[in-house]
Amino acid sequence: MIIDNIIVIFVAIILITYLSINYVKKYVPVNLLLIAICSFSLGVYLPVVFYDVQLRLRFQIPLGIGIFVLPCIVAILQYNNISFGKNLLYKRAEKYYNNKKFSKCINTLEKLINKEGRKSETLYLLAKCFYETEQYTRAKEVLYEVIERDRENSNAYFTLGSILEKENDIDSAIDMYQKCIEIDPSFYDAYEVLGILIAGKGDYETAEELYKKAIEYHAESYELLYNLAMIQLELGKTEEAEKNLEFALVINPDINEAIYSLGNIKLLKGDYKEALKLYNEITKSENYGLKAYYKIAIIYVTKNEFDRAMAIIEYLINQDKSYIDIIENEFIFNAMRSRIDAFLKNKKEAEDIENEKEQAEIEYRKKTRKNWFGRGKDEQDENKESSILYDDIDITRTGFRAEENQNNQ
Repeated sequence: MIIDNIIVIFVAIILITYLSINYVKKYVPVNLLLIAICSFSLGVYLPVVFYDVQLRLRFQIPLGIGIFVLPCIVAILQYNNISFGKNLLYKRAEKYYNNKKFSKCINTLEKLINKEGRKSETLYLLAKCFYETEQYTRAKEVLYEVIERDRENSNAYFTLGSILEKENDIDSAIDMYQKCIEIDPSFYDAYEVLGILIAGKGDYETAEELYKKAIEYHAESYELLYNLAMIQLELGKTEEAEKNLEFALVINPDINEAIYSLGNIKLLKGDYKEALKLYNEITKSENYGLKAYYKIAIIYVTKNEFDRAMAIIEYLINQDKSYIDIIENEFIFNAMRSRIDAFLKNKKEAEDIENEKEQAEIEYRKKTRKNWFGRGKDEQDENKESSILYDDIDITRTGFRAEENQNNQ
């Protein structure tokens, strides 16, 4: 009887130890409950054995289940990688990923992989963590494994393409993006990036066809419409580009890039009224405001409205001096070149005078400071209120004295 009790206690301790190790190694939350039940049951069983208490059968059965049966069954299931809480663990990893806690996400996924094996879903999330933490080599290794396990995983091809693009392996990246849209013809991001890469190689015809196909799946995308219009402008298809820009602005009227490009088309067609209207819409834009003003100046010169053109030119040059060279090299401003040259000459003379004043002020301050420090302390105290530099000098001298006192101490 004593031997039987010792065996039961020994087995219970082994089960508690095994469940504890599994909780730490594989992160099985249910083990915490099982460890608590088994430990409680063992805590009750020990004094019963020690004091030789005779329990009724209705107490012996739950005690036996808690010490031996339940933890033994769960331990066998976990040994065969069959356990509760798998979805809970993956959801926890997803939560870490969404909250940008990538290190915790990686640790959780590694526990999940040890627990249930290398499944493509788990591996892809792990690869994304490596990607976000710029561990591109590790991310590529995992992504190739994901693709090997699941040839239809378009997301894996897209992420792999992004890594190859960062590594400047453009041809391989294009192959990945093309594979991505072969699997999923509606994959928006793949179309957008692929079109940019192909256009960057100078193959505008292919890029145009690609964007047209993408718009079949995403007719509401103003980004794709804008990109298509830019490709068509490169191909000289001005009319088609104009229509696509107008469509894009119907979907989103606040695309400054599209407004500016459409204004350029109207300007080239000689539709100055419509061009002015478009340029005036974006004069407050940080990126396109000055560019729009420059085009407005060109329109006013073309219409022989030189006073308006000159006002715009003066504003441009005052805001950004780089426009001096741009305007000097633009032949269309030759009709009012004398007025522009006169303005630039007056501006330079005014700046020279201002610089001379600033230099004189600097020299005066240097001379005043030199004279001030050349006086005795009593003389400084007598004249300190008449010195424009008194406050600054007083603070500086205090700093010097504090440093001297510190050194003497």
